[in-house]
Amino acid sequence: MSNSTSSNKKPWSLSESPTSEMKTFEPQVNDYVRWPKDTHTVEGWVYFKDEEYITIEVGVKPKKHCNYVRNVLHCKEHILVVCYSFLWDELQYIKSRETNHENANTFVRTISDDRPSKHGRT
Repeated sequence: MSNSTSSNKKPWSLSESPTSEMKTFEPQVNDYVRWPKDTHTVEGWVYFKDEEYITIEVGVKPKKHCNYVRNVLHCKEHILVVCYSFLWDELQYIKSRETNHENANTFVRTISDDRPSKHGRT
């Protein structure tokens, strides 16, 4: 029986991913992205960004106990999907927002390969 994976291939790691040099879009927090998959599409706001992954917020719902307790900082539950950096080339940029507050203005930023990120890295 033939194995579809090559035995001489080195297992990938987050820092040595095969597609890392192909990235044309580096997602930032508060970008709205679409991630087409084989069976479905993930779409939402980039909620957190690290060098190795981002989280995409696909849903928000109020916490039940916040209805009874006042002055609670976090009254919502966030449903997040993880997208590792070697998969960022699959993301489609849609738009951005200034902040994650509900009344935030949205805008479309220009995507270019040579722009620095918010963290000063290229």
